[in-house]
Amino acid sequence: MKGFKKLFALVSLVLVIILSLTGCGQDIQTQGNESEKVNTSFAGTYNGSAKGYKGEVPVTVELGDDGSTVNITVGDHQETDGIGSIAEEKIPQAIIESQSLDIDTVSGATVTSEAIITAVANVLEIAGVDVGSFNYVPAIRDSDEDIVEIEPEAMPEKKAITETITVTDAKGREVEIGLPISSYAISTMDLIDFIVPLKGEEAFHMLVGSGQDGGHGLNKYAKLYTPIVGNYMAHTGQISDHNAPFDLEMILAMQPDVLIVNSAMSAHKYALEIEDQLTQVGIKIVLVDVPGKNLANSVQQTMGILGQIFQEEERATEVSEFINQQFRLIASKKLKENPDAPTVYYEKSGYADVFGSTSTSKSGWGLVVDIAGGKNIADDLLLNTAASGGGGNTLDPEYVLNSDPDFIVVSGINDGWLDSVSEKKASKFDILNRNGWSNLKAVKNNNLYEFAHSTSRSIYCFYPSLKLATIFYPEEFEGVNPEAVLDEFFDRFMLVDSSISTWFNSMEDGTN
Repeated sequence: MKGFKKLFALVSLVLVIILSLTGCGQDIQTQGNESEKVNTSFAGTYNGSAKGYKGEVPVTVELGDDGSTVNITVGDHQETDGIGSIAEEKIPQAIIESQSLDIDTVSGATVTSEAIITAVANVLEIAGVDVGSFNYVPAIRDSDEDIVEIEPEAMPEKKAITETITVTDAKGREVEIGLPISSYAISTMDLIDFIVPLKGEEAFHMLVGSGQDGGHGLNKYAKLYTPIVGNYMAHTGQISDHNAPFDLEMILAMQPDVLIVNSAMSAHKYALEIEDQLTQVGIKIVLVDVPGKNLANSVQQTMGILGQIFQEEERATEVSEFINQQFRLIASKKLKENPDAPTVYYEKSGYADVFGSTSTSKSGWGLVVDIAGGKNIADDLLLNTAASGGGGNTLDPEYVLNSDPDFIVVSGINDGWLDSVSEKKASKFDILNRNGWSNLKAVKNNNLYEFAHSTSRSIYCFYPSLKLATIFYPEEFEGVNPEAVLDEFFDRFMLVDSSISTWFNSMEDGTN
C-alpha cells in the first residue's frame, strides 16, 4: 500500500511537470540570475466571445507562433441576417489582412462588427498576446445605447374618449378609432418623423412603444431628441427587433391606443398576426405604406391618415402640399418621355466581394430612380418577373459590366441616417475595387452617388427624387437647389435642422 502511494505521488509529479511545459501559448518560467517570463509560442486555436446585438457572438481564432491571426471563424449567433452576415465575412478578413483590430465596422451592422472585434481581442488576451500590438481600442457605448427601463409614473395619462372615427388605412382596411388618442406605438422610430410635423414635442410625449430597425433607430433618435423633449424613453418600450415579429407582451404592457405600422419590410404581416389579441383589449392597428407602390403619393396618403388619428388634418394638408410641389416640379419635366434617359444601376450595401441587392422601378430605391427619370438596368431582367416588387434581387456582375450604366446609385454602405449622433467617418466605396469596375462609364465619369438608405421610406423621400433628377438632367433643373428645399422643410415642420443626417455622398467625396 505504501509502495502504491509512492508510485501515485511520483506519477502525479511527472504529470504536473509535463502540463507545466506543454499547451498552446503557455508561459514558462526560466531560472537564472533573475526570473523572467518568456512565451516560446502563441501557436494554437483559441475560442472567445463577446456580446452582440442579440446575444453572444463566438469566435474561433488560430494564432501563429508570433501571435499573428492566421484564421478567424465566427460561430453560430443570433445577429441580423443579411447585413450581419456581411460583417461576419468582412471583419475577420480585415483583421487578418491588417493584423490590427483598429478597422472600420460594417455600416448597418456596427454592433455585430464590434462584437467580433471584441471577441478576437478577448482571444488574444487569453492567449497572452498584447492586444495593444493590434491597436485595440475597446468600443465605448453611450448609456443611451441600452434600452431604458420603463417608469410607470411617466406613462401618458389616458384621456376620456369623446368621439369615434373610421379611418381607411393604406391597405384599404377600415379601422374604428376613439378620439382623442392618448398614446400610440410605431413599427420603427422613423415613423415619428411623420408625426412631429403634426404634434411637435407632444409626438414624443405620447409615444409608448417602437420597434427597432437595422440602423438602431431607437438609440439614435433617443440620443438626438432627449435633450430637446426630455427622457421620452422612460415611457417607450421596444416592441420588436429589426425585421422581426412584434413582442405582444410588451405591446400589451404599454397599452397604446393605436399601433401605427409601416408596411415596409413586411411589418404589416407581423402586425396582423397579433391583431386579434390586440383588438380584444382595444388596441387598434393602422397600416401606412411608404414608399409603397407610388412614392410620389405615399407620404401624402400617410399624412392624411395620421392627420385624422391625431386630429391635425389642416397641418397634415400643409405638409402634403409642400411635398406635392416637389413631385409636381419633377413631373412637369416629363422625364420619362425622354428617349435619351440615362441608364442607372442601383445597389444596397455592396462591397468589393459581396454584391448587394437591387430594386426594379416598382419598389424601394428603384421608385426613386424611376421618378427622377433614370432607366433602371434591372428592369430588363426583373420587371416582369414575380420578384419585381421586392428588393432582395441581385444582378449578375457580368450583366452590370455589359450594361455599362451612365450612373450608379447606392445606399446602405456608409452610415448617413442620423449620423450626427455618432462619430462621422470618411465615406468609403469598397465596391470600386470590384474586377472591371474601373472601366465602367459611371466610375470613369465620377457618377457614383450614395443616399442615406432610410430616406426612400421617410417623410423626406422627395429629396433623393429631386436630387437625382437634378443630377440626371442638370439643364432641365437649372436653378433648383434640393438642399435648400430640404432645409425649408425642416425649418417649417421639424424640431431639428437638416444637419442630423448625411443625406448624400458622391464618389468624389469618398475613398475606396
